[in-house]
Amino acid sequence: MDVETFVVPPLDNNIYLVYDRDAKEAVLIDSALGAARVLPRLSERGLALKFLVNTHGHADHVADNAAIAKEMGAKIGIHEADAYRLEKVSREPRDYLPKPPPPSKANLILKEASTVKVGSVELRVLHTPGHTEGSVCFHIPSAGYLFTGDTLLRGTFGTTSGAGASPAFLLRSLRRLWELPPETKVFPGHGPPTTLADETWIPNLRYAAPH
Repeated sequence: MDVETFVVPPLDNNIYLVYDRDAKEAVLIDSALGAARVLPRLSERGLALKFLVNTHGHADHVADNAAIAKEMGAKIGIHEADAYRLEKVSREPRDYLPKPPPPSKANLILKEASTVKVGSVELRVLHTPGHTEGSVCFHIPSAGYLFTGDTLLRGTFGTTSGAGASPAFLLRSLRRLWELPPETKVFPGHGPPTTLADETWIPNLRYAAPH
């Protein structure tokens, strides 16, 4: 298994290309405005993009869903509670985007404990609401990898001030993640990677205050 990280617009988003080198199959975690970086890399590696899965439905994470999925024939996956956002973002201008992203549609509805498999690599869905109602993390237990979107960032967590956000739910989600093995490597939606062992503030958190 290989993981490649791309830091792309609009908000220095991290998107992750996870693939089985032998099977030549890949899954992309979030799209952001990453088509110009990811599509040439897929071609260069000779990879078939089977899935494009979103950690949540905010515009900065899903902006190039439609472009990448159309080009590669990939299935778009998102948690059932955030699926409505894929169409909604096209009607909501954002200061950080030159124009609203085109709508996309999920043809893979994710739930707690859903799995996404490419070659021998299996991603397991952990429903971690709080940043949005349908936020998820993708866990690869065999590698000890966790892709957290905006649920957990190095030293902090994503905002809980937006529509559908909940400080109480995010607190529960962070405590749930803390129960995973401490050596678990965390790949967040923004900023550098970390490990759960380095996020020692989580068990002491009492309220995931909006910020």
